[in-house]
Amino acid sequence: MKILTNAVGCALVVMALFAACEQETYETGTGKYSLLQAELVEAYSDAKHQVNYVVTDEGLRLPLSKPHTAKWIDKSDTVYRAALYYNKVEEQAEVVQLVQVSTPHIIPVDSFKSGVKTDPIKFESIWMSKNRHYLNLGAYLMMGTKEEVKEPQVLGIVADSIALHADSTRTLYLRLYHDQGGVPEYYSQHIYFSIPLMNVKTDSVRLTVSTYKGIVTRCFSMK
Repeated sequence: MKILTNAVGCALVVMALFAACEQETYETGTGKYSLLQAELVEAYSDAKHQVNYVVTDEGLRLPLSKPHTAKWIDKSDTVYRAALYYNKVEEQAEVVQLVQVSTPHIIPVDSFKSGVKTDPIKFESIWMSKNRHYLNLGAYLMMGTKEEVKEPQVLGIVADSIALHADSTRTLYLRLYHDQGGVPEYYSQHIYFSIPLMNVKTDSVRLTVSTYKGIVTRCFSMK
């Protein structure tokens, strides 16, 4: 899978959280993960490519109980979007897993010379981070392998237009770009990604997603 990150179509691999067929298991009672917490966070790397602390979407600085390293933490002094699974011990996060979350750039609609692909996905949820820095999407993609399929699925975020309303407020209209790319639909894989909104200057954003059950649209205030 790829996520479009700029107007010429460069791509980053989508990082799936616990990629699997669409089924879930859990432990009852007080098991290893019964007290597990999860947050979407900004993870800050240091000069040694280690993460020593994260900042939650509520603005809480959360130190890690020990420095965390991973192959995707490959730059120093960089902020990464990530999903943190942890146990909280004495006001610190004991990391169970820290997974990178892709952050697709918003691409103007006129950059898509061959048109905007809107193949359906299995919609789960859309929500705004509490700090208004990200619009988050949870979904399932239909996956499979076939020898003759050479191109991966592609996801992206399209900026269709900005609407000016009677009360002088403005809304940025966004649409999910999805090209199934001939990938077989044998099983579903769960993904999250976060759309950065730090440079969006409108009063609200509206995201439209094509799903197997029809069109889903959600509007969120930037205030």
